[in-house]
Amino acid sequence: MSRRTPSVGRGLQSAVIALALALLAVVAVAALAVQPATAARATSKAAAKVALTQAKVTGQTLTLAGRVELPRGAAIQRRRVKVAFALAGARGKSERFTGPIDARHAFRLRRATKLTGRLALTVRVTIGGRQSGRALTRSVTVKAAARTTTPTTGGGGTTTPGGGGGTTPPPAPGPAPAPVGATPLIGLFKLDAGQEDASGRRSGTWFAMLNPGGEPMSNHDSPFRDKDFTPLGPGSDGGLRTDAYQEPPVPAYSGPWVEAEQILRGDALASRIVQPQKFFGVNFSIVTAATDAQTGSADPLPQISHKDGRISGQVTAWVAQWNGISFNQGAPKPDGTLPGRTAALSGTYDAATRRFVLEWKSLIVGGPFDTFTGSWHLEGTFVPS
Repeated sequence: MSRRTPSVGRGLQSAVIALALALLAVVAVAALAVQPATAARATSKAAAKVALTQAKVTGQTLTLAGRVELPRGAAIQRRRVKVAFALAGARGKSERFTGPIDARHAFRLRRATKLTGRLALTVRVTIGGRQSGRALTRSVTVKAAARTTTPTTGGGGTTTPGGGGGTTPPPAPGPAPAPVGATPLIGLFKLDAGQEDASGRRSGTWFAMLNPGGEPMSNHDSPFRDKDFTPLGPGSDGGLRTDAYQEPPVPAYSGPWVEAEQILRGDALASRIVQPQKFFGVNFSIVTAATDAQTGSADPLPQISHKDGRISGQVTAWVAQWNGISFNQGAPKPDGTLPGRTAALSGTYDAATRRFVLEWKSLIVGGPFDTFTGSWHLEGTFVPS
């Protein structure tokens, strides 16, 4: 007599098979959903990143410097890495050139250009001839060289220096001269600490970071309720001096030393002008020095004057230091220009009380805050030397 599988058993077996198939389907769908995200992360990690820390124009010569962050595994291909530059001017004119990176993945080159006016500079990284990562775009202005003529020793003609119709590049522009009759303020601009009252009104000394669109960016480490603004307190010198540079200490940062980048990271330690203040988890501070810590250019001492209660001058040497990186935050820049949203020094001065307000803006060039703008507001009392 044959034995038959009970119908209940067959039903249970079918249910188990159906459940297993359903679980496999769920797992497959989940895998498909996760795969694009995983691929996207892998792609982003595999892309190079380029930072332009200097784009200086002297006459018709560009000095370009920066660093390249290579994806994992690409460091061994360093000799195949190139930094490609493109300059685009009006009427479709353009120039292209490339440069290598060194063992520290940094680049620096000088290039003469025939283009003039406001130019679009595009920087990208190529590995083995293929672009890696996003391109970086910056605006630079190259002024046409003035033709300089001198009298000849013979009759009536003119010759150009060097002969043969050459031109002499003009010197880099300097700060605008002080108004006629303005009185220089040489000494210490003693700072009031930044404060915020119950109504949210700010006073004293503070800083704000503006995004490329010109809107404030919040600093969640700011002790202000309005995180768009970060207060600053006077340093050991009491504030900004116009009679002496206030250079960074040695070392300038707390560490650690990053061997792969050959750079000392960490909190900024300078404390003469302002006390170090936390910004995105790391303390930043301010220095002035004869040699600009970012561009390597010569920086003049800050020059501030007043006339009829109004402030004028330059704070070119004002440099912010943060996490091993220096950012020139002066106005004008070391090459004498006011790029982007950079705004010249302005403010007020009361000759009777010596109370002052100083304000300016400065484009950030290179680093993690590239194309952002620093907005500075200083208040306090001037103390003559």
